Amino acid sequence: MKQLKFVHTADLHLDTPFTGLSRLDPGLAGRLRDDTSRALASIADLCISEKVDFLLVAGDIFESGSAGLAAQIRFINELERLSANRIPVYFICGNHDHLDAWDNSFTLPEGVYRFGSSGVEKVTHFRDGEPVADIYGISYKSSHIRQSLVPLFEKAEKPAPFSIAMLHGMADVIGHDEKYAPFALRELLQKPFDYWALGHVHKRGVLSDDPPVVYPGNPQGRDFGEAGEKGCYLVEVFAGGRTSLEFVPVQHIRFEEAEIDLTATDDISKLSSSIDKALGNLVFTAEAERIILRIKLTGRTRLHRILNRPGEVEQITADLNSRHSGGDGFPVIDSIEVLTRPVIETGLLAGRTDFVGGLVRDIEKYENDNELLEELVERICRELPASKIFRETGELSAEQKQMILQKAKWLLLDKLADDEPAQ
Repeated sequence: MKQLKFVHTADLHLDTPFTGLSRLDPGLAGRLRDDTSRALASIADLCISEKVDFLLVAGDIFESGSAGLAAQIRFINELERLSANRIPVYFICGNHDHLDAWDNSFTLPEGVYRFGSSGVEKVTHFRDGEPVADIYGISYKSSHIRQSLVPLFEKAEKPAPFSIAMLHGMADVIGHDEKYAPFALRELLQKPFDYWALGHVHKRGVLSDDPPVVYPGNPQGRDFGEAGEKGCYLVEVFAGGRTSLEFVPVQHIRFEEAEIDLTATDDISKLSSSIDKALGNLVFTAEAERIILRIKLTGRTRLHRILNRPGEVEQITADLNSRHSGGDGFPVIDSIEVLTRPVIETGLLAGRTDFVGGLVRDIEKYENDNELLEELVERICRELPASKIFRETGELSAEQKQMILQKAKWLLLDKLADDEPAQ
């Protein structure tokens, strides 16, 4: 028998400014800014359709404390809609929307409770006059909290049947950032709470099943670092305390990456159809109205040289977006990255005694020795103007260095070696 049903979300980041995408569609960046609010509306729809007991929001409702008036109005409108349906909302403030920056010029609707920052507060949720859940939470007073807040959470002496703790911070099993209430997972598990409603990490994850320790992630991705399904958790509690978690996607725009293998695609006239076929076979969730896609072209193909000519992939990108603009469900292509290889057998080339053979053997040394590659990169940075760029952009990872080496390898061999059958 179900005892309790609620929705857990976090990191709405309403009014997030989107940049870098308007070159594809002048209206797309504006739509993305609106879609953080549309994701909240979808969460409210879910709460109403599922007739939940309440909604939990674990921090970072706004991108900043100085959110635009339109975003604030949308937020209040959704709260009022939930209030009209007798669904309470309990929320804490995180590092982006901390209390010192919160705009108090508007009044929260009836049934909406915002936790303070002076200490952990407890609010009891009642149904038909009977307590069903205690909800504990604490908001950020400023943008940085450098100590764990977990020790402040203490369960009441006479608790309701179910106890929920809301916390915005960084778990040690995810990463470490001392500015955002860092805590160890074992700290949470030592506390006698039935559910930990977490926020701050934008990638969803269930850190523990018993008790559930849950990051819902942000409900609307904003760039390719936040790709894939985005949504919230619908939580049901049954007799005996058994808890069921259902992840519900609510994003309206979804970021994805796709790899397309062009092996054996050697006819330039078939290139677009090969890409179209691969895109048509991709499965996207119906919840996303639009997909923003980055494509990686891979495989050994005689088209490698053509694809690497200046401006070619940009023209292909423009053609795909032009032919499918307005098409239902067809993705907007953000970019195409060429990672193909020419039809060249490097093993045969390495056995040659000419310049090309020596080049292949030298490159293989760097491929097999990361320290040697590191020395090469450092020497290039010292001797070429690229050093200034590296100072501005930061250190490349070992994986990025290998990727650059591979790109250079195939560009060189494609220009210097005649095509030979792949073995």
